[in-house]
Amino acid sequence: RGPSGPRFGPKNDKIRHVQNQVDEVIDVMQENITKVIERGERLDDLQDKSESLSDNATAFSNRSKQLRRQMWWRGCKMKAIVALVAVAVLLVIIVPIILKYHT
Repeated sequence: RGPSGPRFGPKNDKIRHVQNQVDEVIDVMQENITKVIERGERLDDLQDKSESLSDNATAFSNRSKQLRRQMWWRGCKMKAIVALVAVAVLLVIIVPIILKYHT
């Protein structure tokens, strides 16, 4: 009679039982596929965040190196200024004394 005809007997009960099992498996597989797709999306988001963090870390490292160099040069300049001031003070103190003894 075909699929639209009346279903009677134990053979049709077995078919119905198997069809129910198939439907359950289909539902479970569809749910699993949905979960896999969602997991893939979350993994993509994590990868994007990881790349962003990596880029930020690289930028931070470069900026910190640049700042370290600037601070080093600033320290060198300060040492040079202090040395020049010390030499100038010594010259102001020593030159008149030397000139006084030579004249």
